Amino acid sequence: MERLHGGGPVVLLGIALLFSSAISIPVMCSEALRNAYVSTMYRQVAKVARPRFVFVGDSLTANCNWGWALARNPFSAVNLAEDGALIDQVALQITRGSGYAAEFLFVTAGTNDIVLFDRSVEQITERFEHLIEIAPDNLKLVVTLIPYVAAVSQTAKIRGANVEIRRLSAKKAAAVVDLNPLVAPDGALSSKFTTDGLHLNNLGYRIWANELRKILHL
Repeated sequence: MERLHGGGPVVLLGIALLFSSAISIPVMCSEALRNAYVSTMYRQVAKVARPRFVFVGDSLTANCNWGWALARNPFSAVNLAEDGALIDQVALQITRGSGYAAEFLFVTAGTNDIVLFDRSVEQITERFEHLIEIAPDNLKLVVTLIPYVAAVSQTAKIRGANVEIRRLSAKKAAAVVDLNPLVAPDGALSSKFTTDGLHLNNLGYRIWANELRKILHL
């Protein structure tokens, strides 16, 4: 089947798919369930309408409608990120994402490796090196460094991991985004930009999207 291109047909097709499927889900459901449902619908649209962006990562990436945030077109992006994902699991998302024939691949990974599993900088570097190696060469790669969390006890390890992630990204000629000077200028995620000391709030996502838009020249 030939893929559709252009905002108009894509939006119309996506709306039709979403509307036809909406009757199969409850009107009242949790935000997490709604986000998962919408992400699934966008992935179905992407099978026939080539997206421009593919996002992979953990819950930091999963909790945003990137197509709308970047291009005011929710069907321009496929979000494969999953809550709790580790670097190894994000690498698997990249393998899945390569099939969408997008233009840009956005990667954020490592928070859970540090916060949940207390992995060392060396362990994170080894895993991220594999992730970088399998990123398709035909996609423009954009890597967001690990954002600091509210707990300053994690700052030194995140900083060390980000040094290595930046180095590995340069080997792949990837663009690198560092949110920390904006959302955590003192080495800890500011309460202005987070819901719980770990995840971003709407203001935090607006800042992130603005930084990505600079990369895209939008």
